[in-house]
Amino acid sequence: MRILVSGKFYPDSFAQCIATTAKLMGHTVLTYEDQPIHRHLNKLWINYWTLFYRAFPKFETRRQRALCRAAKQFRPDLILFPSAGFSPEIIDELRQETGSRLAVWYPDALTNLGRQYMLAADYDAWFFKDPYMAQTFRAKLEINAHYLPEGCHSQWHRRIELSANDRRKYGCDLTTASNMYYYRARILEIFKDYDLKIWGKSYPRWLQSPVRTHYPGIYVTGDEKAKAFNAAKIVLNTMHYGEIEGVNCRLFEVAGCGAFQIADWKPGLPDLFEPELEIVTYHTRAELKEKVDYYLAHPEERQEIADRAYARAHREHTYEKRLQKMFQILGFASQTAPTPELVSIQNP
Repeated sequence: MRILVSGKFYPDSFAQCIATTAKLMGHTVLTYEDQPIHRHLNKLWINYWTLFYRAFPKFETRRQRALCRAAKQFRPDLILFPSAGFSPEIIDELRQETGSRLAVWYPDALTNLGRQYMLAADYDAWFFKDPYMAQTFRAKLEINAHYLPEGCHSQWHRRIELSANDRRKYGCDLTTASNMYYYRARILEIFKDYDLKIWGKSYPRWLQSPVRTHYPGIYVTGDEKAKAFNAAKIVLNTMHYGEIEGVNCRLFEVAGCGAFQIADWKPGLPDLFEPELEIVTYHTRAELKEKVDYYLAHPEERQEIADRAYARAHREHTYEKRLQKMFQILGFASQTAPTPELVSIQNP
């Protein structure tokens, strides 16, 4: 198959996981950076361009037409948007000019749908990581919506050998890698006196919390993320409050790295991992602290649980498995291309 993936490409990004996995499966992949400007500007300029395009959608449509030109030249079998997607007008043009199958795979919480372009566009299929979203939109809007959770990358999210320097840098009792906002900070504040390391580069200056001292402002990806998870005794997975029934990508990444985690319980979690045997869960802050204290004192149990989660993640929850299911839903035969390629272009 020839697959065009349009999204944001940076280490460990959702779009990058999809594109590299499709290539590993033998497909020829074109990656199209839909908003490369955002990675090179500070937050003020990012906000400016976001508001500008919302105020003047014709300029945004004109910019997005570069994707139509790239698609006509590449002639893909499938154009996949691992994001909220492009404007409905651009999706109509892609359908008319390429004859490709069009699909969107939304990897975010319900609260971040923004302008809801994806609900107005004419895709062949919509994929959501939250079963609540898939069920609601399929029933209420009568669109071809499906539940498809995220996964772990079979090459990046794995167990990795730690050096003495790795253990000094990443070793700790508790860790997480995440954006920071008050909801998450309030949860983590109960561990302000623990050996805690929070990885990431998105701690707002206006957020006042004692967990700030545990946030060194370091973004970890690839091998560094695997090291950070494996060097910690416990990975804390405090999911966004907008996750209704589904789970976040961190659940699969931590399991894929072979680390032990305690995750926020969600209705969709038991279908993915067996609670308390593969993933330890919590419902309240009090329960989270109780389980952290218990498992810090029981390393053998931590290891056994992490081993079971690791095996299941790589058996059932890789991006290869997710894409196989997507291709089946879209009606593609499970054949691979003889000479896979991965090329990329950026939106000028």
